[in-house]
Amino acid sequence: MSLWILLNPESTKLLVLVIKGGKKLPLFTGELILTKTPAGPRPHKFRVLRGDKEEYMTPAEFIDLLRMSDRILIAKGGNEDTAAAFADMLKGFQLDGELVNVCRFCLLKRRFNFLNRRSIRYHSMKICEECAKEELSKVLNAPYCHYSEEAKERIEEMLLQTKDLDRTIGALDPEGLDKELTRFDIVQASLDTRTMKIAELPISKRFKDILLQKSDELLPVQAKAVDTGLFEGRHQLVTSVTATGKTLIGELAGIENILRKRGKMLYLVPLVALANQKYDQFTDKYGSLGITTSIRIGSARIRTSSTLKMRRALDSNIIVGTYEGIDFILRLGDADLLGKIGTVVIDEVHTLEDSERGHRVDGVIGRLKYIAPAAQFIYLSATVAEPLALAQKLNAALVEYEYRPVPIERHLIFCEEHDKLRIMTRLVREEFAKKSTKGHKGQTIIFTNSRRNCHSISEALPMLSAPYHAGLTQFVRKSVEERFLKGKLPVVVTTAALAAGVDFPASQVIFESLAMGIEWINMQEFMQMVGRAGRPDYHDRGNVVLLATPNKRYSSEQTDAEDTVAVKLLKGSMVPSSLDYGEDEQMEEILASAAITTSMKDLAAIHKRMLGTFELTKLVTRLLQYKFLEKREDNISLTPFGQIAACHFLSVSAAFLIRDSVLKGMGPLEIVTNLEFFDGVYFKHATQISTALDINIPSRVFQGASLDIIFEGDNISKLDQNIQDQLFEFAAAFLTCKCKSSPYCGCAERRFSSKIVEIRMEGYDPAGIVHKMEDLYGVTAYPGDILGYLDNVVRNLDAVEKVARVYSKKSIANAAREMKRQVEG
Repeated sequence: MSLWILLNPESTKLLVLVIKGGKKLPLFTGELILTKTPAGPRPHKFRVLRGDKEEYMTPAEFIDLLRMSDRILIAKGGNEDTAAAFADMLKGFQLDGELVNVCRFCLLKRRFNFLNRRSIRYHSMKICEECAKEELSKVLNAPYCHYSEEAKERIEEMLLQTKDLDRTIGALDPEGLDKELTRFDIVQASLDTRTMKIAELPISKRFKDILLQKSDELLPVQAKAVDTGLFEGRHQLVTSVTATGKTLIGELAGIENILRKRGKMLYLVPLVALANQKYDQFTDKYGSLGITTSIRIGSARIRTSSTLKMRRALDSNIIVGTYEGIDFILRLGDADLLGKIGTVVIDEVHTLEDSERGHRVDGVIGRLKYIAPAAQFIYLSATVAEPLALAQKLNAALVEYEYRPVPIERHLIFCEEHDKLRIMTRLVREEFAKKSTKGHKGQTIIFTNSRRNCHSISEALPMLSAPYHAGLTQFVRKSVEERFLKGKLPVVVTTAALAAGVDFPASQVIFESLAMGIEWINMQEFMQMVGRAGRPDYHDRGNVVLLATPNKRYSSEQTDAEDTVAVKLLKGSMVPSSLDYGEDEQMEEILASAAITTSMKDLAAIHKRMLGTFELTKLVTRLLQYKFLEKREDNISLTPFGQIAACHFLSVSAAFLIRDSVLKGMGPLEIVTNLEFFDGVYFKHATQISTALDINIPSRVFQGASLDIIFEGDNISKLDQNIQDQLFEFAAAFLTCKCKSSPYCGCAERRFSSKIVEIRMEGYDPAGIVHKMEDLYGVTAYPGDILGYLDNVVRNLDAVEKVARVYSKKSIANAAREMKRQVEG
């Protein structure tokens, strides 16, 4: 086994490492002191260190050790005079030494490592990879740092990528972002050159002329759909990333089927905002063909200036609606009013895997297949975990397009919460200063976890920006969409809930938060949001930035911190979720399906078409016992009570609550506010209150201990007089119950919800209700949330009226009907 002697020249001595077999840890170390003699430098003392023990070797023994060694190595970078003296000594004994580059940090730790191409730059020198990792670990494990193991691993990857420790540590400083280092990866663009001339498509000339106004050719995924039998009526599941042209595939089938008299098109989407957008687009685009478009969304029952302008008739050629909006028609037993259906487009079909809404999407698809067996079904999604398996379950041909039209750079920045605004400001400015080869400025979408944050971030950004979320009125949302589309808004701040579908042609997406509410976003949601960056008609590339705060969690139940989640999302891939429904969900869908058939055989056939598993026989028996269904020979039908539950999307327990409340003689307003509270109410002056009390008060009025803190001791006296007066008014109106658990008993929420309904009955629109609440009580809400709540109130009042009539409670029924009329407006 080889023996090496490594010497590090210092000012008064040489550090000696005796190395056997090239190992990093020496056999033993020592210190050599030279002395001047007439013959030149010679060994004077050699102290041997073995652990805690030390001993001395004679100069002759040291020379013998040198003669025995296979290599005598002199470390570069040591004291030059000492190195020269040692070299003279070797010459005197006719020995050869070689200068070598070794890690000087290793020498300090009494170990040995050569420098090589893997070595890391640090300050003005290079050190070995092992020492660089150790130095980095000291920084990452400092008392003020809280990086997760996944984040540390990622930062270590940055170190190995740059081979520069100073630069890696510098990348953790928000003042000096290094985009070469924050870049996690690049999802390269890859294009399918397949195309198809629009002029050659087998479609109506008038339809063709409209398409030719925008392009001469179909995009590749569209051409692939045509090749897969789009115009031959084949059902298709189309999966491709955002901005590759999926929507037009549904339109190609739907519009041509309308023009060929095969039936109308139903276009189903998950969000009201997306339904509004599609309604406007289809109205403008196809009106010249004599094609009419209607919209069916829940909030259309509350009459406002915007909803009055929207067509809702079922005799239109195109009906755009939310899943529930279309399903409502079926649950009412009004499927015949839809007429002949030629095409059903299910946009964002991955919503099937949503834990709350999945069963309803599954149900409406199954019911539409039953009432329109000849219709062509087109399913669209950018994010499906197992597309082939889903296509087989849906009995559809798979049109899978895995190409990306523009490359996407994905960046990960670890930063503290207070640094995020400064980083976002810089990123938005830099992006807006760029212009693509298509002539468009770079625009940004910032995703955050709450509506309040949408507003606070938008207000804090030092440039023109706008919040965007479902709590805003349709008019405001549409204004934001139009300004963004025209390039007038550098940035829009929105919630993760609006990641899918809504058309914001952004070049950059920033994740200010990786949560939706207090829950981390999942892989599918993340992919939807990432897909919003970069549009081929606008941009040359997309940019995605995750701002992850180490040790940040939104609830005590979360085990992973935000930096861990960030790395997992960037490294992860989608996994399919099971479509197993609970008994409540299964019973709701059985009742909904019973609204369109009386045949037990057909009911079984409908549920066979669905993707989820149904214990049909067992649950039908239970629904018969509960008096939701009745059976005559082989036929089943909804009882009046069951019909009410079905068409109002009521769970069995909610239906029983209404029935029992009606039988007790409770008033309609009390019943509906027991069914559902309005809890989206915020302190208008939350910031001022927090500052005055020197405590961070949650902005939601009915969240946590906000009310307790404000009314504790003399806290309220510390507030501005106007705020005090408003809060006292709030307490007098809503906090006067005698419950022991007040204000956590629910009475305050019920009373507040009742007040919203009462103000609406006075003739105020949702925005007016908000203004009145602000003036009276110093609390605020979003008009869109008020609108959604009032729509549910109308639906529940309708249920109360019908249940009251079933049980001959005429006065309650009449009161509910009159209240419903006033709330609708």
